[in-house]
Amino acid sequence: MARAALLALATLLVLPACGPWGPQGVFAGGPYLGAGEPLPADASFADPEPLIGIETRNGWLRHSVTILCLVSEGRLYVMARHAPTKRWVRDVVADPRVRVEIGGRLYAGRAVRVDGSADEDARIARAFLRKYVGVDVDAARFLAGPPEAGDDHAEIWSFRIDPPGGPPEGAS
Repeated sequence: MARAALLALATLLVLPACGPWGPQGVFAGGPYLGAGEPLPADASFADPEPLIGIETRNGWLRHSVTILCLVSEGRLYVMARHAPTKRWVRDVVADPRVRVEIGGRLYAGRAVRVDGSADEDARIARAFLRKYVGVDVDAARFLAGPPEAGDDHAEIWSFRIDPPGGPPEGAS
């Protein structure tokens, strides 16, 4: 009897996160319902949001999670801590088509890993510190590469979310 009750409780807690809808708090979810619209070239409207949802694709399966976001120069960015271990990161590396849920609205976009531009990386790090830590700095950067043995820094990958057709005109 106790085992059946425990199984029923576990089902009630886990099942909502597996349905045909986005993430539920800290639980990952399935696909978002609805078609959405293309992400605008200027995503500044997203900066006040502390968290957004991102839906990724893996073959015919869709997966969604809640993540931090920030905007720098009108461009939307998301980051992954311990990136190689994250399912959503592996998904966007394989298929960059994403949908993001921002303020209750759904937008289609394309995730592009920020890799190699020191200027863009520095802008993202400064925007992150300003938004989430409340610190305004002139120079900042994310630590690059996987941590060495005994080093406790996390491997952080940043992704820019572009409109579905590519970056806005005049942007790199």
